[in-house]
Amino acid sequence: MANSSIDNLELMLREHAKQRIARLFKMQVDSLAMGAVFGKDLKASFVSDFKANEFDQLDNDIKDVSDRRLLKELSSGMLVIHTVSDYCDHMVRCYYIKPKDVARILQLEQL
Repeated sequence: MANSSIDNLELMLREHAKQRIARLFKMQVDSLAMGAVFGKDLKASFVSDFKANEFDQLDNDIKDVSDRRLLKELSSGMLVIHTVSDYCDHMVRCYYIKPKDVARILQLEQL
């Protein structure tokens, strides 16, 4: 695959990952900064025992697309996702590991 194709793929994945976050937090994609910090700039709604909040859903996304090595890094604290950009980077990295899972979560047409 040519570098420009890879760059275009990664840009598209980042955009869809950003759209996923905007949908979860019920905000416009244009108003969502890549440097926005989860828990500071983006706050979850009320936590209920019966319904997952935005952070629960993001956490599920992150774990669902991770392989065993990344799950180990996440649990040990070696890999921490603090920002919108971190989430987008994670989705791009995991697309090369588990493309179907990333496509499902980001609601992509099969590439």
